[in-house]
Amino acid sequence: MMLATLLKLSQKMAHRQNLPSSGADRRGFSLVEMMIIISIVGILATVSAPPVFRYVQSNRLQTNADRMAADLQYARAVSIANSEILRFTATPAGYQLLNPITGIVLRETELGHDLSLMMNQSADFYPWGMADATIFNLGSGSANIQINLLPTGIVEVH
Repeated sequence: MMLATLLKLSQKMAHRQNLPSSGADRRGFSLVEMMIIISIVGILATVSAPPVFRYVQSNRLQTNADRMAADLQYARAVSIANSEILRFTATPAGYQLLNPITGIVLRETELGHDLSLMMNQSADFYPWGMADATIFNLGSGSANIQINLLPTGIVEVH
């Protein structure tokens, strides 16, 4: 009797391990289904790519404008702390902060990523906290941000 029970149990196990005979019980995707999914993902990527690129470009412009404003504030603080005149010089490719008497460059930044300053400009920072009033225009393609250096040495980003 024990042998008959083991034989029936082994037959049931063997039957369960067989692949299903009907197509409805199969698992996985067919090639046609996979191609449809890939096509839908491709269409979604094509539609969403331009807004994502515009966002990245605008974010890059704002980040560089904020960095330039921070460097202008740094120039004012160092000028006051060291009791010396410092010059902030901007070119289309980037900007630098230097001591005009010694020629020592304290900070230098290249813009890159299709960003540029609109013209060559410079502004001096004085030990008493004042600065030459200057408007720097930072641009990228069709977007533009103004960085205003006020005579009081305060920096505004517009």
